[in-house]
Amino acid sequence: MDKPQSSSGDVLRGVAGRAALCAALAGVVFAAVLGAVYLLESRVPRINLSERGPVAGQQPESGNGAPSLRFAVATMVSAEPTDSMYGLLVKRICKDVGRREEFVLRSSYADVRRALERGEIDVALVCTGTYTRALPGNRIKLLVQPEFENGLEYRSVFLVPARSKAKTLADLRGTVMAFTDPESNTGCFVPTVTFAQRGWQPESFFKKITFTGSHDRSIEAVARDLVDVAAVDSLVWESAKRQTPSLAERAKVIWQSEAFGPPPIVVPRSIDAELEASLRRAFLALNHDEAGRKILSPIGIKRFTMPRPQDYETAIEFYRRFEARERPE
Repeated sequence: MDKPQSSSGDVLRGVAGRAALCAALAGVVFAAVLGAVYLLESRVPRINLSERGPVAGQQPESGNGAPSLRFAVATMVSAEPTDSMYGLLVKRICKDVGRREEFVLRSSYADVRRALERGEIDVALVCTGTYTRALPGNRIKLLVQPEFENGLEYRSVFLVPARSKAKTLADLRGTVMAFTDPESNTGCFVPTVTFAQRGWQPESFFKKITFTGSHDRSIEAVARDLVDVAAVDSLVWESAKRQTPSLAERAKVIWQSEAFGPPPIVVPRSIDAELEASLRRAFLALNHDEAGRKILSPIGIKRFTMPRPQDYETAIEFYRRFEARERPE
């Protein structure tokens, strides 16, 4: 896979240098349990809870010669659940815009961002952190944003095992912390800035920090007592509890952030204007028929709306603080 070179990937300078942080695929402590694999270019451990490797992409369907629509979904959850959860959405959008389906899954947020910036992807559902990371380059733009079902908000939540005695952030000192991806808003930017604002540098505050690669892996790592705490997307946590109610008995939330603008649908700034308009119409119309609502409901989305850039101002500010922390004096 590509190795991220951006400054947002340089998450913990005290733990690793400016080498590619999201390239690692396994955790040091958990190698025997999880079948971990090290990549020498990275010094930050990553947990891989799945024996199946990441899906780089699917071949476009054979068809009538129409161009394909390269639709990427950032792996906020691991590859197989992403395919299961979003496959029907991709298929429907491709059909509505008259394009052949090409569902692209990349192994990291940075992989998706770079492909978008190079114009190798036509449309993508990305993490809010990836969107804020890409803004300075001015190569991608908002297309639409999701509106979630009542009661669902996009936040960072800190999960600990149910047996944990930790009740406050201060109680987490000296523990093993799981982040998700170096470009994740809820799984990296928010926890890093939150601890730094309290005068605690994560690389010295925690005994160890590991990257899991996705929010569902982080949740599973907490539930299995493989880590002491994990920062995850609240939407993924709520969805995981609905699918597996026993998770609520094995893990608990001890802290949550303020709400952020939701993970958006974005397109390259170089996109053809006609395709952009067609895509926007397709997303905005999804909730207007029963078939579309059945696609949206399992992923907790009520409808897609026109983007409101102001909804992302808080996340942008967190990213700026994250970058300021990482920038040399």
